[in-house]
Amino acid sequence: MRQWQRLLSDGNEFFDNKKWVQAEYCYKEAASYLDNLWAVDAMNIELLMAWIGTCHNLAVLYETRGNPQVSLEYLLIPHHRMLALSQNSQQCDDMQLIALKALQLTFMPVLLFSRKYSICKECQKGLKEFKAQLDENQGTVH
Repeated sequence: MRQWQRLLSDGNEFFDNKKWVQAEYCYKEAASYLDNLWAVDAMNIELLMAWIGTCHNLAVLYETRGNPQVSLEYLLIPHHRMLALSQNSQQCDDMQLIALKALQLTFMPVLLFSRKYSICKECQKGLKEFKAQLDENQGTVH
């Protein structure tokens, strides 16, 4: 089994057993490891999806521990990165498309979080604008 998969599996087991510190350690190590691997192999969608999922695991962990502010940060990290990649004209078309598709995975947890917890007005505005863009582009095929 790959190291990042072992870390995620261990983190999930620790989470299920309410061993928060150990789960946090495993998730953070997995996120860092995946981020480094993905930096070398940016077209590897498996690594990207695993990294996004790991960030979301950290968000759930912090929410469970009663720290919604840090939870939101771990939801926004992958969302902002995918948003930046999708809008970066220096990126190849394939990378921009991957980032656009990934935004569909990163946006919904942030939106659901914003309905559950109070977020700043600037973040609310950004979410509304992004949702409007998604709705507008829903039927567009290139």
